[in-house]
Amino acid sequence: MSFSHTNKVSFTYTAGGVTASKNVSKTETSGAEINLSEAVTTDASTATTPIDIDHFQIDDASQAVSVYIRIDGFDCELKGGASGAVSMITTLTDGEPYVWSYNGGTNFPIGNDNPLEDNTDMLKIVPKSDAGLETAGTLTVKVLYDPTIA
Repeated sequence: MSFSHTNKVSFTYTAGGVTASKNVSKTETSGAEINLSEAVTTDASTATTPIDIDHFQIDDASQAVSVYIRIDGFDCELKGGASGAVSMITTLTDGEPYVWSYNGGTNFPIGNDNPLEDNTDMLKIVPKSDAGLETAGTLTVKVLYDPTIA
């Protein structure tokens, strides 16, 4: 079975009442996907307490063909790795996606690289200090990958 993910980034710039816009898209196709949408809530006593997302698994970051990551609700750092060995993946801004395609052209922000780490079996959200206590959010992660790469 084959899966396709399309990353489409729209750029709009307005100056002097004139708007210039451009849509750029890239469709990637491969054999497997991870789709995760996880409701999360910051801690009641400290807004920066890490939140574990345990059911994420990718063995080899080079398998990734397309990555989409977004947090809605608060700003945070996203970390990942094998249980206990956690490293920085990226900083996420509330509602602003991190988009990466293997074949380029639609990365947002521009210049993004594959953010995934090898042997990742968990993700960890570390809310920013201004996230607030008991703030609700949703983490969305979509990864298209080639399971035949070892």
